[in-house]
Amino acid sequence: MKKPILFSTLAVIFLMMLLGFSFLAQSAEKPIVIGFIHSMSGAMSMYGISSEAGGQIAVEEINAAGGILGRPLKMITRDDKLNAETGLREAKDLILSENADFLTGTISSAVALAISNYVKREKKIFLVNISQSSSLTEENWHRYIFRIDTNAVPYWGYAPALALAKKWKDKKIVSLGFDYETGKNSLRAFKEKYLELVPDAKIIDELWAPLGTTDFTAYISKIANSGADAFFLSCIYGGGELAFSKQAYAFGLYDKMHAIQPCAGDIETWFSVKKGDPYPKGALATCRYPFWAIKDPRSKQFVEKHNKKVGFLPSYGAMNQYLIMYALKAAIEKVGAVDTEKIINALEGMVLDTFVGKIPIRPYDHQAMMPNWYGVMDFTPEFSFPYITKIDVIGEEGYHTVEQIKKLREGK
Repeated sequence: MKKPILFSTLAVIFLMMLLGFSFLAQSAEKPIVIGFIHSMSGAMSMYGISSEAGGQIAVEEINAAGGILGRPLKMITRDDKLNAETGLREAKDLILSENADFLTGTISSAVALAISNYVKREKKIFLVNISQSSSLTEENWHRYIFRIDTNAVPYWGYAPALALAKKWKDKKIVSLGFDYETGKNSLRAFKEKYLELVPDAKIIDELWAPLGTTDFTAYISKIANSGADAFFLSCIYGGGELAFSKQAYAFGLYDKMHAIQPCAGDIETWFSVKKGDPYPKGALATCRYPFWAIKDPRSKQFVEKHNKKVGFLPSYGAMNQYLIMYALKAAIEKVGAVDTEKIINALEGMVLDTFVGKIPIRPYDHQAMMPNWYGVMDFTPEFSFPYITKIDVIGEEGYHTVEQIKKLREGK
């Protein structure tokens, strides 16, 4: 009479073991989900499309090599439409409906800040790939936000100041910027660093155009008659920079004085401009991914894959998203699990081995110390569009120090 009971018990144990093995197998194969939120439509969609391609290239490479801890990587894209409310809604849906393990992306700093506040409450990691507001990792920093990109301080402020001090040391400068927070902050950073390096220099006038301005003729006339040695563009980018450069070129402004145009060095604004067209002739410009000057063969392979995927050259955002995926891979493998708090600890102080060099992630503010390159805008036979030539690089000296950030946080 005991045999049927014994057989039944063994059958139950065997079934439980099968179910357990099945669950473990399913768990091992469950994707690690990356939520990618960006501008995928509208005026800034080129950045989103390029960044998405960079991330997908990394996903394909990682999965082809066996995934992460035996699990495939999956990136789910959502369009924030350059709107903070939309971006936040998509972030919430990715976490709640798609069970995203991490969030990445954004070009709009307003969208990034909204998502940052959300992930702080939800205790989810958010890695920014473009948004430039320095406050994200300085005054408004928290444990769950990382930036694998430059920020407004080095790109629009310190790096062009360092570049100008090394190259021309102009004494009288007039500035023109879009009249909004990032424009004001960028000029403040430029002045802070440049006047430290060239103490006898002076910003003789500050001109401000409403955000979205496309007719700069009145400002160009003021710049030309200012008596300055050089002009500095503070956060005039994209279509605004194209319009300004076209009008300044026609006016002959680039032949009258030196130009410092930080955004001009990133090719996404200029790759459709041909020789003979107006462009920021001879302008000193910074760049976040001068792929033509990077010797590492991995960079060449990345450019080729990006071209094949979307039909145009990669933006710096594509590179940053690619690096984000590999940073997460390294952290997860170091920890041995998808454990948010342990992954944060692993990312803090990590040195990324990239095709643009060794990039440390500073523990204090979770800022990847990405280099900024600079050079002079020109045409060469190598490409059909203008880009920075005579290239040099600025490293960690382009960023706020930890002591500076501490003071900013104390004064918040």
